Order: sequence, then C-alpha cells, then structure tokens
Amino acid sequence: MRFGVEFGSYPADLDPAEVCEQVSLRARVAYQNNFEGLFVAQHYLTGPDAAILQSIPLLAYLAGQVPGMYLGTSIFLLPLHHPVMVAEYISTLDNLSGGKVLFGVGQGYRDNEFNSFGIDKRQRRGRLIEGLEVIRKLWRGKAVTFHGEHFHLDRVMRLPKPVQQPGPPILMGADTVKTVARVPDIADHWIASRRHSKSFLRAALPAYKAALGRQGKPYRGLFIFRDLCIADTTREAEAHIKEGYERRYRRYQQWGQPGERYDLAFDELKRDRLILGSPAEVVEQVMSYHEEFGAEVMWFMVDWPGTDPRLTLETIERFGKEVIPQLKRLAPECPLP
Repeated sequence: MRFGVEFGSYPADLDPAEVCEQVSLRARVAYQNNFEGLFVAQHYLTGPDAAILQSIPLLAYLAGQVPGMYLGTSIFLLPLHHPVMVAEYISTLDNLSGGKVLFGVGQGYRDNEFNSFGIDKRQRRGRLIEGLEVIRKLWRGKAVTFHGEHFHLDRVMRLPKPVQQPGPPILMGADTVKTVARVPDIADHWIASRRHSKSFLRAALPAYKAALGRQGKPYRGLFIFRDLCIADTTREAEAHIKEGYERRYRRYQQWGQPGERYDLAFDELKRDRLILGSPAEVVEQVMSYHEEFGAEVMWFMVDWPGTDPRLTLETIERFGKEVIPQLKRLAPECPLP
C-alpha cells in the first residue's frame, strides 16, 4: 500500500502566509516519514468562513521540497476550466515533479462556482468527458483537431509532453453505483471519497470491477480518501479533534453537497470516514480497507479548524513512523499504473 496527506480548506481568519508555511512543514514531515504522496483539494469562492489555496500552484510550490513524492489533485473541478489550459498546467507539473502527477478530477456540485464562471451546471458531465478527451490528445504531443459540443480546436499542439506517457494517471470521483460503473470509460481509477461508507463500497465495487472487465482492464486496487487522527488512545484522539472535526463538516454542510448531511454529531460524522485511535488500532482499521476492498492507495485529511498545528504534525509523524512500516509488511505496495 501507498499513503499520502491531503491539504484542503482552512479558516479564513488565518494568515495565508502562515498557512503556506504550515502546509510546507507538513509536506516535509510527510516526506521524511514514509509518505509517498501529497494531494490538494480544489474549490472556488469558499468565503466568508473558509479559504483555500489553489491546487496546481500549491503542488508546484511543494514539488521542489519533496522530490520523488506523488502529487495529486483531489479533486480538480475540470468542467470549470478549458482543457487546453489544464493540459498545459498538468504537463508542466508532471515535468516539474519528474513524472509524479496523479490527476484526480470530478464534475463539481456547488451552484456558486458554476454561476460565477458563467457555466451551465447541466453541462458539467459533457464538459468533463470532452475535456478529458482533449487533454489526453494534447498530452501525446501531436497536432490535435477536435470539434465537440463544448470545445473546438484546429490543428493545435501542446509541448513539452508530460513525462508520463501517454499521460499522468487520471483518477475520478463518482458518488453513485451508476456513475462509479462509468469511471472506466473515461478514467484510470475511481476515488472512493470520505462520503463513501463501507456499505456503499460493497455495493459499488462489484459494478466497478464488472465495468473494468468489460473493457479488458484489470482491477488494480482502490484509491481511498479518509480522515485520520492518531494518539495514544482513541479517547485522547477524539478529544484532540472533536470540535474541529464538527466545525469542518458544518462548513461542508453550508456548501450544499447534494444528498449529504453534515450537521451531525461527532459519533455519526466519524462513522466509516475517520481512521482514529492508537497506532495499533489505526493499523487494524487501514488493513480492513485493504483486505475487504483491495485498497492500494490511501490518503488522509489530518488538520481540523482550531486544532493545535502540533497535533497535526504529530499525526503525520506517528502514522509515518509507527503505522506505515507495519502496513508495508502486511500489504506490500503494487506499482502504480
């Protein structure tokens, strides 16, 4: 198995320069303690209570500090962008990182973002599918002509090509069994997010594997995103993050994700979402995802609004030193496609 750390939104009252320093420090601590990837979320117009650093420039900033680590977008809101721009940016990042980009995409859901970009939200799936087709063509470094419903190109070329050929792996978020089964049509891997309970994974994974099989593609394991906190005991870990955890999810509730309720008590919020406890308990919980679902790549949100930054660093360091070596022995890593 391979493991990473996720960077997302932060309280708007924090100094952005301080946040950059914290993110840089957390990335370096992860780098020094057996983590292999950094992932960055994307949203726009998250105020007034939250702010976010945009994923591609932040990953470019981190690339030189953590040579050899995978750099992932988790996720990039592709329908809000022109694919020529995205192909250029991701190819540049892949060259900066020596071929370590994992390009995670999704179609987005926030009305505020689509309205502010002047894009009809009903077109998001079409723009996602066409956008990925254009990006893949441009990454090959040959002249591209494309005429779709949303994008039009006439004999254009993108150089330099990404280091990874035919391009960086494309990961995709999907939230229903039906859409999960469509992922192999347009992407390389499905991202199982924090919204996806174990019961949902049990329902969706057979459909995903069947869709891969119809295309003659092997199942190479699951990419899973979860929350994480480590302490000497479960009770201590809960005491560290309870208030900040509820606060972060109340923010998500304000963003209005369809079909989700986050105005819940901690005990309900954490179910099938939060990896929590002592190092031994965390090993057991992570292994449950590997043994039942074939999880091969897992990355974690580790910071919570109002929580002491030292506790965040402690979780990263303890997972890297006390948990990852055990997991590597129990679940040796497989090559990333």
